[in-house]
Amino acid sequence: VILLLIGSIVEAHHSFVAHFDMQRQIELSGTVVDFKLRSPHSSLIVDGISYIVGVAQDEEIQRWEVESMATSGMRRMGVTNESFLPGQQITIIGNPNREPGFRFINSSFFITGDGTRYSFSERADYETVDSDVLASVTGLEKLAGRWSSRGGFGSEMLLPLNEAGMQAWQDYDPKRSPANTCEPMNFPDMFNAPYLFDLTFEDETAVLYNEAWEITRRVPLNGLPVRPRIDGLFGVVRARVDGETLVLVSGGYVPSRWGLGSATQKLGAGNDMPSSARKTLVERFSVSENAQVLIYEYTLKDPIYMSTAYAGRHELFRVADDTSLYEYDCEIEAAAMFSRTPGDASLEVGK
Repeated sequence: VILLLIGSIVEAHHSFVAHFDMQRQIELSGTVVDFKLRSPHSSLIVDGISYIVGVAQDEEIQRWEVESMATSGMRRMGVTNESFLPGQQITIIGNPNREPGFRFINSSFFITGDGTRYSFSERADYETVDSDVLASVTGLEKLAGRWSSRGGFGSEMLLPLNEAGMQAWQDYDPKRSPANTCEPMNFPDMFNAPYLFDLTFEDETAVLYNEAWEITRRVPLNGLPVRPRIDGLFGVVRARVDGETLVLVSGGYVPSRWGLGSATQKLGAGNDMPSSARKTLVERFSVSENAQVLIYEYTLKDPIYMSTAYAGRHELFRVADDTSLYEYDCEIEAAAMFSRTPGDASLEVGK
């Protein structure tokens, strides 16, 4: 069971592998001091005693801090703002920090004093859509719906980096990552994050919504250019229809420290990969024959950091249209947990 929990947590938490020891487990038993349901990481502060294989590691009660999932992940395992109240008894099974003595752990498995269990690995599966319901859908409407990404992670650099790109990738500093500052992850790596995605069509306009960072891109199908975000972070986008495929062509991006890939997703391979103002992206959205799988194909270029273009593919899976979407209200303290070290200030209580 513990090994299964480890696998689930790795998929759910972007800073997990870098900062927490996935080969070891810790059990923390104590009293809730503070709980915040937020993104990109919820947090608990607990006064308690830690145990490893049933053996107490502390002679006295110590204060511990716990990093957990974003609001959406917590809500999908049944957690609300009222689940962990100050003074409540709680048992937490998680993974210790790699820094010895740093009482900051990661967990997505909680048991309250009344025996209620909250576990990411035990959460209910998404409801699906019967293929018969989709049989009569034609054209671009086959793309419309709610889709789930199971996440795309890796430790091998896939992008064809040139010398400048390799140097930039190797110079990665977690403390300087946009992950700490609530800058949204960029495309295409956004689709490798384990969140929901909506694609709809309104008045000859494609509306693309990523649950992570609550990103909406409204792009006319007549090819007119639009800027989804006024600061240019997501570039200037044009759309066209190619048979039953939606094609987005983007350029005019502003530089970003993780514009080509995030340390926590497939294209970053453990380090953030920056992008320049010369980044371009072509995205193609199509579906499988039974319309249950959304096929996301893309071609990514940036001559400042890449020697040639990179072509990638990612699959998302259809879920019921009424599957709940949750807010992603990024908070700086929660975001800064991404690169937290023992010398950083303690998490705030009650704010």
